[in-house]
Amino acid sequence: MRSLGAIVLAFAVLAMAACGGGSAHRMSSGGNQIPAIPFTNCVPGGTGIPCTFWGIQVNKLSSYPVQVPYGQFRGWDSGNANWPEIAKTCLASSGPTDPCFNWSNLDTELADVKQQNVNDVFYTLSRTPPWAVTAQEDADPNCNYFKLGPASQGACYPPVDLNPDGTGANQTWRNWVAAIAGHVNNSTYTQTHAHIKYWEIWNEFSRSSILENAPPNWSFQGTYNQLVRLAEDTRCIIAGTGAVTITGETCAQVLLTVGLQAAADPNAVIVAPSVAGESTDAIENFLHCDHNPKATCTTGDAGFNAVDIIDVHLYVDSTTPEDVVANKLPAVRLLAGGKPIWNGEGSWGNTSSANNIWQNDANARAGLIARYFALYWSAGITESFWYGYDFVDIGELFDPKAGQLVQPEANAWILTYNWLAHAVPTNVPFCQNTGTVYNCDFTSASGAHDSLVWDSSFGQNCSAMAVPIICGTTAYAVPAQFNKDWVDLTGATHAAATSVTIGANPILLEGVP
Repeated sequence: MRSLGAIVLAFAVLAMAACGGGSAHRMSSGGNQIPAIPFTNCVPGGTGIPCTFWGIQVNKLSSYPVQVPYGQFRGWDSGNANWPEIAKTCLASSGPTDPCFNWSNLDTELADVKQQNVNDVFYTLSRTPPWAVTAQEDADPNCNYFKLGPASQGACYPPVDLNPDGTGANQTWRNWVAAIAGHVNNSTYTQTHAHIKYWEIWNEFSRSSILENAPPNWSFQGTYNQLVRLAEDTRCIIAGTGAVTITGETCAQVLLTVGLQAAADPNAVIVAPSVAGESTDAIENFLHCDHNPKATCTTGDAGFNAVDIIDVHLYVDSTTPEDVVANKLPAVRLLAGGKPIWNGEGSWGNTSSANNIWQNDANARAGLIARYFALYWSAGITESFWYGYDFVDIGELFDPKAGQLVQPEANAWILTYNWLAHAVPTNVPFCQNTGTVYNCDFTSASGAHDSLVWDSSFGQNCSAMAVPIICGTTAYAVPAQFNKDWVDLTGATHAAATSVTIGANPILLEGVP
């Protein structure tokens, strides 16, 4: 094992780069970018933790090709390829085949994703165009995206032809769903573009003064009945199953309203509208309408029956992944009723926010990535989408202005993927802990017996510690089977030892295959 002093010298450059926080972590002390660790693109299938567990969101089309590995993609806040941009010149009377729909950005985005071997992707349908809401709603400054200008105003409101009780034609939404589902399911389209298999109804509907007493900026200013109606219409048009509870329509009748005889994709998967954080009351009321809803709710279990996946956004901006897994996810799991739970959006959050505990330390952010993916898989999350690859200050792994990866965070992502993709966990749950010391044992894709270990008692001040990339001083007795070597989150390999020093940032203990 290397001496502590040798490790300090080896990481001097990284420590210097990280100490200042902010943008200082982007470059090495010599002004050159820290090189990215090699990786291979995701190959779906196989055993163990699927490489598709590493989902990502990309803001700018100019950021492709993505320079870190990923196996899933979410189309949201990405490439100007959501409803308001696609249907910018449409009208309320525009049918699903109207040429007003501009697919150019979506096509570019899905082609870019396909080129990196990512196929069945996730797309969020929401954000209503300004022409589909009332003048009063269009002028609401508390609506999310209002500050982006006229093209994004009123986006938090349901379309004007959907009544608060869930009745109404809802033709605007039906036309939109039929238009995009028809476009991306063309038989020749998926040969060159990623296929949208997973369809989310609405983004963060719990950010609402109507439903949850949430402060601005609101994401959904509607009712539970309206959300359920949106989900049921979507399921009918895309997957062809279910019915519309409130109107009594069959899916065959719904399809006729958009000029279709058959559903767009019978294999499609419908994802529940997502909640911000762990808003369990909102989840319960959408699914079952049985938790004293603030807004009138009469849908019973219709929401539960209309969706296949429960989506919760699990950011850790003011907490840790250990806290989320131990104290917040259990309630969500109970409400899910056996349906898969996704982390549809998350990361360390916005580092420009005052309450963000990860904002000042790049090494702490690097260590968070490994803990985040290991613990979320261990807790039963089946898909996880990082927000985001190139979103300035929010989970940023790539700086779009400089055109380079943000380090050491990006290398920590690559290493976590290289270590855990297709790994077969030894234990259930994957990660075990004794107090604050965690170990996640597994058989790697190469057949080696390895373990990811850390001590979560150390916080976010890694760069002030003797070895920033380790971020702790706990002596850990290495089990005999991990007798090959150990690797830190820079990718540096160290000689095997009977005892190693661990901290908040995981290290990999390697055994001989």
